[in-house]
Amino acid sequence: MSKTAAKTLQLPKQSAEYELVYARDGEVVLYKRVGSQRWQTRFKLNDEKWHRISTKQRNLEYAKTFACAAYDKARFLREENLPVSSRRFNDVAKLASDEMQKQLDSGVGKSVYHSYIGAINRYLVPYFGKYNINTIGYEHLKSFDAWRTKEMGHAPVASTITTHTSALNRVFDAAVERGWLAQSQVPKMKNNGAKGTPREAFSLAEYNKLTSYMTAWAKKGHMEKTVHMRELLRDYVLILANTGMRHGTESLNMKWRDVEWILKGGERYLQFTVDGKTGKRTLIARHNAEDYLKRIKDRFDDLKKLEFDALLKRKLDTFIFRLQTGETTKSLNGTFRNLMRDSGLDKDKGVKEKRTLYSLRHTYAHFALLQDSMPIETLAKQMGTSVGMIEKHYGHITPAMKADVIAGPKMGKKKATA
Repeated sequence: MSKTAAKTLQLPKQSAEYELVYARDGEVVLYKRVGSQRWQTRFKLNDEKWHRISTKQRNLEYAKTFACAAYDKARFLREENLPVSSRRFNDVAKLASDEMQKQLDSGVGKSVYHSYIGAINRYLVPYFGKYNINTIGYEHLKSFDAWRTKEMGHAPVASTITTHTSALNRVFDAAVERGWLAQSQVPKMKNNGAKGTPREAFSLAEYNKLTSYMTAWAKKGHMEKTVHMRELLRDYVLILANTGMRHGTESLNMKWRDVEWILKGGERYLQFTVDGKTGKRTLIARHNAEDYLKRIKDRFDDLKKLEFDALLKRKLDTFIFRLQTGETTKSLNGTFRNLMRDSGLDKDKGVKEKRTLYSLRHTYAHFALLQDSMPIETLAKQMGTSVGMIEKHYGHITPAMKADVIAGPKMGKKKATA
C-alpha cells in the first residue's frame, strides 16, 4: 500500500506505537498497537469506504486468514447490494424507541407508539437483543413465539401479536434506513394468534343489582379502613362504568385539575383528561358522574366546604381517588374481588370469565353500543382505542340486538303479523 493510501485510510503510521501488516497486495491491512494482543483489519470496497473489523486473533497467520475471509465476504455482500456491516438488535431497538418517544413528546406521535415501545422493552429486546439484526430469520421468529408464550403464561391473542409485529417492523425499518439491513433480509411474519373474544361485562340487570347492592355493602366493614375502602370503591366503580376509562394508570392518576365543565349547545358536560396506555386524551362522562365526584369531595373536610364548581375552578393538584386519610391505595382490585364474591356477580356467564375492574370499561362499551346507539368511531375515541379493537371485542353484538335502531321509524300502518 502506498503512503497516499495509508493517509486516506487514516491508519496509524508504521511506528514504534503501531505494527502494520499487508495482505492481498495491500488491499487488506492488519494492524495492532504495540502491547495489544489482538489484530484489527481494515479494507476498502467499491463503495470507496474503509471498513474496520476486529479479527479477535492473537496469531498473525490466523488473523490474516480471518481478515481475507472477511474481505471476500464483504465484497460479495457489496456486489449483492447487501449491507456489509450491521448492528446488534438492542442498539437498533433503542434508536427506534427513542425516535417514537421524541415524536410522542413533541405531540406528533401516534398513541399506539406507547404500546410499541412497551413491546420492544418487555419482549423484543430481551429475546432478540444479542443478535445482529441482519441475522434474524424465520427460525428465530418461531423460537420467539414459543418463548413469548412461556413468558406470558398463555398464548397471545391476535391483537397482541399484531402490536409486537408492528413494533418489530419499526426496528427493522430503522435498520434499513441506516444501511444495516437490506429490505430483502427483513423476515416475513405471520399472525397465528387466537381471535379476540368477547370481554366480560355486566348486563343491564346485573349492573342495576350491583349498584343497588353497593349502597349498603359500602357502609359495612369490621375496620374503619375497610369502610373507607368500600366507599371509595363504590364511587370508583360507578365512575369507570360511566366514562369507559381504563382502570389503573389512566384513572388512579387523575387529579381534580383534570376535571372541568365544557359548554356545547347551551348544555354543560363534564370533561376528564386522562393519561395512560395510549397517551393523553379527553373524554366526556355521563351526567350522573357529577354525583359520584361530589360524594368523593364531601368525604374530605378541606373540600367539603367548597361548591363543586368552585372546586373544579381551583385546578387542585390532588388525586381524586384517595382514602379519607388522604393516602392513595393499590388495593382496589382486592376489594373489588370481595365485592364480586359477596354480591354473587363474580363471573360473566356469557364468556365464562371472572370479572375484574376492567369489566366496568367493557360494560360501558356494551351500554354505549346497545342502549345509546353511540357511533363506533365516537366510542373508539372516547375509550382511547381503535375502531378495529371495538369491532374485534364487541363484534358479537348482533343486528338483532339493534333491530330498533337499524329498522328505523315506521313509515305507515302495517298489519300485525305472527
